[in-house]
Amino acid sequence: MLGLALVAADAFAQASATASILSDYRYRGISLSRGNPAVQLSVAYDDPSGIYAGILASNVEFAISPHRELQGIPYAGYARRIGSELSAEIGASYAVFTGPGRYDYAELYAGIASDQVSGRLYYAPRYFGREGGSLYAEINAAQPLSDRLRLIAHVGVLFNRGQYFPYGPTDRKVIDGRLGLAVALEPFTIQASWVGIGSANAGYPIPQGERRNTAVVSLSRAF
Repeated sequence: MLGLALVAADAFAQASATASILSDYRYRGISLSRGNPAVQLSVAYDDPSGIYAGILASNVEFAISPHRELQGIPYAGYARRIGSELSAEIGASYAVFTGPGRYDYAELYAGIASDQVSGRLYYAPRYFGREGGSLYAEINAAQPLSDRLRLIAHVGVLFNRGQYFPYGPTDRKVIDGRLGLAVALEPFTIQASWVGIGSANAGYPIPQGERRNTAVVSLSRAF
């Protein structure tokens, strides 16, 4: 899952970077690393005007190639306060992949958030390069349990319009979820969660027999 923070603009411009190691790169419930560990780096910039931009880079592994590839997701958007407790945003991203597959795709999104709950709606005209557009809706929540411990939750629904061959028929609606804990141990953050998806036939270029449910552990450091 790509976690772009939905927040109002701060009083000062801010640049940040985060490096992470994951036991499994689960994107919207599906493993993009074949169940293997992944290393990710993200860089972000937030302007006082509400404009923000950044990029996420990760290793990935697809069914068409036995070798590890790279994924880059540059994004940009605009966020602003619409009340004392709510923020709204609009933005766009573009996923780029190395390797022989033609999986690159653009995605538009809009969202709204409070301090603990956020929601987004995404639209991709050619999701992972296939014909037919896709919609993805998600809700994310984070509940502080103590100064260092947070309960995190996510649920998303992917609506497919196109088919993805030669990897078999694609389900028109696929639900995914995540539930876990995040522990802040400065300067690191450790996250452990259980990730599940309703069907492996979600239209991704992944090997057959993909596990639908698994535990994921990650270690991150912000700079």
